[in-house]
Amino acid sequence: MQPGNEGKDAGAEGRTPWRQRIRSGARKAVRFLRDDSQARACRVSNPTNHRLKIRRSDGAILSVSPLECSKRVSPQEIEAFGLRELAQRGTISLQPEPSRWVKWLAFLQSLLGKLWPLAFVVGSYFFLSDVLTGARRYLRLSLVLLGLSLVSKLVVRRLGSKDESRSSLANWARGKFYGLLLLSIGFGVPGLVILASKGFISHLREVLVALPAWVSPGGLPLPEVPANARLLLAGRLLQWLFIGLLSLLPALLFFSFDREHQGTLRERFIAHIFRFDPEVKTRQDVQARYGKQMDEAYGAERRDGVVRLLPTRRSPLLMATLALALGWSFTLLGTDPRLVTGSLATPATVNILDFFEPQKATLTFGFLGAYAYALTTTFRSYARRDLQPKIYSHITTRVFTVMVLAWVLDESWLMIPGVQGDKSALAALHTLAFVMGIVPETGLVFISEMLRTTLRRLRRGAKDPGFQLVDPHEPLTSLEGIDLYDRARLQDEGVTNVQALARHDVVELMLQTRVPAPRLLDWVDQAILHLHANAGGQVDGKPDPLLQNLRRYGIRTVTDLLEASAKAQTPEARAELIKLLSGPEANGTIPRLQVVLDTIEDEEWVAQLLCWHKSQKVREEVVDVPGPRPEPEDTRPGPADSTSRPSLPSVTGRRTGDGAAAPPVA
Repeated sequence: MQPGNEGKDAGAEGRTPWRQRIRSGARKAVRFLRDDSQARACRVSNPTNHRLKIRRSDGAILSVSPLECSKRVSPQEIEAFGLRELAQRGTISLQPEPSRWVKWLAFLQSLLGKLWPLAFVVGSYFFLSDVLTGARRYLRLSLVLLGLSLVSKLVVRRLGSKDESRSSLANWARGKFYGLLLLSIGFGVPGLVILASKGFISHLREVLVALPAWVSPGGLPLPEVPANARLLLAGRLLQWLFIGLLSLLPALLFFSFDREHQGTLRERFIAHIFRFDPEVKTRQDVQARYGKQMDEAYGAERRDGVVRLLPTRRSPLLMATLALALGWSFTLLGTDPRLVTGSLATPATVNILDFFEPQKATLTFGFLGAYAYALTTTFRSYARRDLQPKIYSHITTRVFTVMVLAWVLDESWLMIPGVQGDKSALAALHTLAFVMGIVPETGLVFISEMLRTTLRRLRRGAKDPGFQLVDPHEPLTSLEGIDLYDRARLQDEGVTNVQALARHDVVELMLQTRVPAPRLLDWVDQAILHLHANAGGQVDGKPDPLLQNLRRYGIRTVTDLLEASAKAQTPEARAELIKLLSGPEANGTIPRLQVVLDTIEDEEWVAQLLCWHKSQKVREEVVDVPGPRPEPEDTRPGPADSTSRPSLPSVTGRRTGDGAAAPPVA
């Protein structure tokens, strides 16, 4: 080193170690994170519906159940069974567990998310109390609480993703807005009708004028207000509360609806689709075939496994609440001069139950039937966890349809001779209107029959006009297990009769409805048999005997018929079976049931239904992996071993019986 260069070399040497220290620190941090991720336990998932057994050469077995997603394995098991190599080959899926720092951050986010609304409410209370009273005793405390709530909210937004925080805040504000709007509709519509009624404002003014004397010390209970006016005001207020509660009850069931976790529904559908679709082998196949449909029905699944709920449109709830509020206002708030004008002098003549008696009209009784149907439908959907806005659109349509049919029913009732002024006939009309509210087809059938009878009477000797206002095809209730409300739920999805059910997309019905998959597939199975064995519903004016004969022998679905036909091993046994099931009405060289069997083979969902009814015994799949490398007895290489290389262990991943691994390379 030359003289005079000591400081220059020292400066260069001083700058170089700092750079090396930064680089080495970054390498150590990356190595620490990598080693920490490798040292953590993992969650192994089985993407198939088989029981997966990972077997080592020493006999140790790691078993993973079908479609299991959260089996915890230790780092030692990962290395011993070669799970990382199996994950690279796609046999299993391996996800590391979150570190303890991630768990602490999630706990902090949850805690602050629960504390900031409480701090905001308490701080707002103290602040408003100081502002209204003029005292400043709690001003600092209120400002501190408001500041803490704001900081907590910001921390929660910082810990969570921005998209989630914005969507959650928007959903919260949207929910509060719709709730207030529903309350204003449910109580506002009957309130406006009551305020517009004759005599209510004058009675309310009398009570408000006498109210200060009543609340004063030693005051009498409203001495200047007549008892008749007090009862009228109390009855109208009770009517207002009663109508508001009845109008909001279906919507309140929706807001208190305990939604099933969307991830659970997704896993249930995947398990059902493995059993239903024979072409699906792994979870990746399900995602490739039905991924978009699952995302539309259950929401998009993110990388962390959390399912994001889709935003729900609340406008059908508003329309249904408005229709129910109008219907109850027409039913209970009809003008009654005896109650509104207050012409009765004695309080005993005003009965509080008169305020809750519906008006004697066809329209009101039809609305009562529609409301009974709506309440039963929403409660059944609530219990089945299938309460969707589509149901409220159906309720709105049902109410207005029944109102129109009630007006037409009033006119068609006049076609019956001798019913004018008959109280029993009027009671029958009201009862028919109530039944029509539950089943509108009843009103359509009655109107068509009255019209046919009247035209036949006016045109004597003429042919039957042959009006048919109801669908002549087989209704869904002709299938076993479908009642009135199940039929209405299927109608919401566009399935109106047996033919539509047999030709509908079954996977879409499994996704959109909460009907259990065994029941839904049993209905489809019956519908296909009805479509082929019940030609037109009648033969020569009588029920089709083929379907009844099949049911007499216990064959109620198309898979039952195919399984019974497959049991016949020989052609003679098959011919005897077809002759027996065809019944005595069979004629011709080719039995009708044979033609039905030939045409059923081309049905779209028959293969999937047969796969569904197969034995669901869980199959096992064994994957062999080599055991851990044995430790050598002597670490010093011998003369004979100096020219040979030891064999490297590799995961073969072969099933039992696929053959042995390749020999080591010499």
